[in-house]
Amino acid sequence: MRKLLLLSACLLALAARPAAAQTASPEIVVVRVYEYPTKVHLVLTRGEGKSEVVEFDSGASDKRLSASGEGYYKVVNKLYQEGYALQSTFSGAQGYTTLLFAKKP
Repeated sequence: MRKLLLLSACLLALAARPAAAQTASPEIVVVRVYEYPTKVHLVLTRGEGKSEVVEFDSGASDKRLSASGEGYYKVVNKLYQEGYALQSTFSGAQGYTTLLFAKKP
């Protein structure tokens, strides 16, 4: 009887501990960036069917450089305020850049 109680207590203790494999994966946002000569086109994807398009001016003049800097600032600042942090960047074909933001669970 004692062995049965001890075994039951051990199994109960193991069941109460969360397993590492059960840890939820972090929320992510994938940002695809394409810079045209006069504008920046961003697509923020938070999951399948959950994409948002953001565009703002860009170019070589001080005014357009300021506009693109402020556009990027708004997008990145919003993600940081939501608890996301930049995890990785990589370049793709045809001048696209991809930014990966992740939120820790």
